Amino acid sequence: MSFDKFKPKYKIHEETENYFKLRAEAGAKPYDQLTVEEAREGNVANAKRFAGTTEFEGTVKEFTVPTKHCSDGIPITVYRSKHCDLCVAPSVFVYFHGGGNVVGCRQTVDTICRIFSRDAPCVVVNVEYRLAPEHRWPANHEDATCVVRWVKMNKSLLGACNESLVGVGGNSAGGQIAAMVCHYVEGIDYQVLVYPSVDLRRNYKSAEEFAEMPGLTKKMVDWFMDHYIDRSDLDNARASPLLHTNFNTLPPALIIIAELDALRDEGIAYHEKLKEAGVKSQIFTVKGVTHGFFHLPGHFKECCLRAHEKVSKFIKVHS
Repeated sequence: MSFDKFKPKYKIHEETENYFKLRAEAGAKPYDQLTVEEAREGNVANAKRFAGTTEFEGTVKEFTVPTKHCSDGIPITVYRSKHCDLCVAPSVFVYFHGGGNVVGCRQTVDTICRIFSRDAPCVVVNVEYRLAPEHRWPANHEDATCVVRWVKMNKSLLGACNESLVGVGGNSAGGQIAAMVCHYVEGIDYQVLVYPSVDLRRNYKSAEEFAEMPGLTKKMVDWFMDHYIDRSDLDNARASPLLHTNFNTLPPALIIIAELDALRDEGIAYHEKLKEAGVKSQIFTVKGVTHGFFHLPGHFKECCLRAHEKVSKFIKVHS
């Protein structure tokens, strides 16, 4: 599978082409050809190879958030850069990793959490929410709302202060979770949604246009959905945040879009719905990239730098 049929319309960034070339040379298979366990192992290995590392001076601490939904609680990692000392009240940014609600973990977004904590600066909370198929929808949403409510009550414990604002963010499935939380938890101050999966019905031109291409294909999306949620629940607003009717109480948003992404148009639709409700929303499209680039700055150096700078600036403005 190549980008040839897309090149007459789009300019494919060289980082994108090189990324899929390296994956092909390594024999990487799409998730829909793997078991869940194989897909998870591949997801972590891919992040280890392409996420890179970053300079970070500060503290990294582990906590467990108590919840009625599972006896072991919800693990979180909290990053506090030394630059937070320069802020009177550094904000707390709760981040949810991507992975179609089936793969992914805190480890895969460790690098970008350090980047945001350093560059915003802010306290970042990296959440290990439960995954399907062991824990199907809405388990991930139960964990997310629980963590955000706990964070709001324990800001000082995390290295912030009582006056600190709280924002949420995430990429892909994590963007869906972040968007959902804003509808169900009061007092969230900002949201960062990175190519968010906000309408599971997928009735969009981009879903059809990019159904077969390197990266997130329709077959892969269907694989995620089959493991994650019953088809009868796709039009539930809790699963598809775009379907909520009340948007006017939501916090300011930054939405990052990948140009060559099946989820592109639903992210744009969410931005438009926020604006129609009078909510301040910014949208930033990264040209020439596919779904899945955002947490891999070790490879997507130029593309990630532009997107990450937007996020850090947005957090700083809303802190």
